[in-house]
Amino acid sequence: MPLEKIKDLLQSSDTAELSKAVNQSNHFEIARLLHKLSKEEKIKVFSELDTESKRQDLLYETDLDSRLEIQGSLDQEYLARLLDEMPEDEATDLLKEHAEDTRRELLSRMEFADAEVIKNLITYSEETAGGLMTPRFNKVSPEQTATDILVHLKAEINHDRSPYFYVVKDNGELLGYFELRDLLNVAASAQASTFTRTDIACVQLHETCEKIANLMDHEHLSAIPVVDENKKILGIVTFDDVIRMMQDIASEDIFTMVGTAKVDPFAKRVRGKITARAPWLLTTFLGGMISATIMALFETTIAEFATIIFFIPFVIGLAGNVGIQGATVIVRGLATGDIQSDNLLTVVRSELLVGVSNGLIFGVLCGGFIATVASPLLHSTPILGIVVGAGIIMAVTVAALIGSLAPSIFLRMGIDPAIAAGPVVTVSNDILGILIYLTTAKIFLSASQVAG
Repeated sequence: MPLEKIKDLLQSSDTAELSKAVNQSNHFEIARLLHKLSKEEKIKVFSELDTESKRQDLLYETDLDSRLEIQGSLDQEYLARLLDEMPEDEATDLLKEHAEDTRRELLSRMEFADAEVIKNLITYSEETAGGLMTPRFNKVSPEQTATDILVHLKAEINHDRSPYFYVVKDNGELLGYFELRDLLNVAASAQASTFTRTDIACVQLHETCEKIANLMDHEHLSAIPVVDENKKILGIVTFDDVIRMMQDIASEDIFTMVGTAKVDPFAKRVRGKITARAPWLLTTFLGGMISATIMALFETTIAEFATIIFFIPFVIGLAGNVGIQGATVIVRGLATGDIQSDNLLTVVRSELLVGVSNGLIFGVLCGGFIATVASPLLHSTPILGIVVGAGIIMAVTVAALIGSLAPSIFLRMGIDPAIAAGPVVTVSNDILGILIYLTTAKIFLSASQVAG
């Protein structure tokens, strides 16, 4: 592995071989694995890269902690120049990670035109069209001929641009677009207005990354123009930025669901991981203490009917799975845009019905089976089957209700709905599952004793 060779060379004094190894290796792979090195080693590797473009790529692609450590070692004049030469949307992402004072200082050292663009981009959330867009795109006027456009394109052959050309009026209003293949298939004297596609899909500045991804998929486009309320084009969002953001959002959601770090969990130091996970584990600890308190309240019932303990993990496990299933379906639907305010209630009802139905099915099946084997195998009364079956039905019903409603409640509270599928729902289901099951056991078993 290249990184292992680089680590060995870092321990030696052979600077020439280190520089050769660093620059012959894939710098994107180095960026991905940079967190395995110490701070001093990261800075050394960065300094050995032989082009500014490689340094820019490494900074942008590596993890947050490594990026901040490297940038902290650089002279601000040089860092400003490095960011100035990056695409504005990427430079904006990096500047957002700095404190306000540092950000202001770096912007003051950048070229005025680029700094003004970045100041505008930095005001938008990174998960919206405004935060994802790049102000660089192929802009043509309706009167330009195919020859003029091709000559201009050839002059900018080294620029990384999308294959779409956007036809824009003098006031900035977007009229439509055409693709490079359209340009190559028309007469040299044809004006852009004659082969422009006017049925163009657009997004506005506040649109979410998920909506942009869905629109790209539906329209089969690799770039989407961003417009204001007057249809003035402000920039474009490209598929690579959308994919990157969707990966970040998906990772954040998954790690949040299990109560761990939201950002760079593999790159964090042990202390950082402990700090990130401890609050969630505290939630689990508190939930466990509440569950233990509930069990203590039913100490007499448990002492008299010890066999009910055997089925506590079964009841809360089944209820927990049903709750997580419902929450996951709704969280995913909210993220993709498939669930909106007009169909949210319908989806919640559907998930609740599915959860309750599963509770009835498994409650009857499990209760019937336990009632059958209670006497010969467990040396207990068949009433145990009714207890377990009723406990499953009620616990699963409550879990389905929590799992279905929690995401929309969290959304209204301004909290990321992904959190609803994590420790909060799990702990709630555990506490309520135990409470419901033990209450059911006390009612039925006490009644059977009285009747006996």
